[in-house]
Amino acid sequence: MALNAYARAVTDRVIVPIARGLVRIGATPNWLTFLGLALTLAGVAVVLLSHPFTGAVTMGVGALLDALDGSVARLRGSAGAVGAFYDSVTDRIGEAAIFGTAAWLVRDDPLTFLAAMVAMGAAQVTPYIRAKAEALGWDATVGFIERAERMILLIAAIGFGFLPVALWVLAVGGLITVLQRLYAVVRQAQAV
Repeated sequence: MALNAYARAVTDRVIVPIARGLVRIGATPNWLTFLGLALTLAGVAVVLLSHPFTGAVTMGVGALLDALDGSVARLRGSAGAVGAFYDSVTDRIGEAAIFGTAAWLVRDDPLTFLAAMVAMGAAQVTPYIRAKAEALGWDATVGFIERAERMILLIAAIGFGFLPVALWVLAVGGLITVLQRLYAVVRQAQAV
């Protein structure tokens, strides 16, 4: 899957024109990051108030805004380490909130709850492996399921009611991704 790696040219055809429009009206990348997280958290609240479709739409808009912040930063010439750090931290917060909501929704089914916990753990470990590898001078961008796939699948599953299936896909796919990244790092370490 890995939308970031394989569909970047396609998504850029959609994202970049929208980002140009946002730059024209004065939007800043940090504001988009903040607004994306705020809408994600608002969507979580709406889901927990028993309105899953409306909440999922709200989370989806938040995720879209978050997808635009990097393009806006590049177009404004303001991409930098602090903005990337801020974006990464808010990504983890938003993703944890959505996974926490998914776990809450399936709390009465022990096996599906287990899938939610495994999927959430893999989702948190996946970017950590990449960050740690890059800090050591290695690359760990491989993976079957990355953040974009996780968010699209999870938000759609909450909104359209196929959450148990999505959680199992994310649990298995997340574990595969963690193993792929670990293997990539070990191979690079052994080559040194």
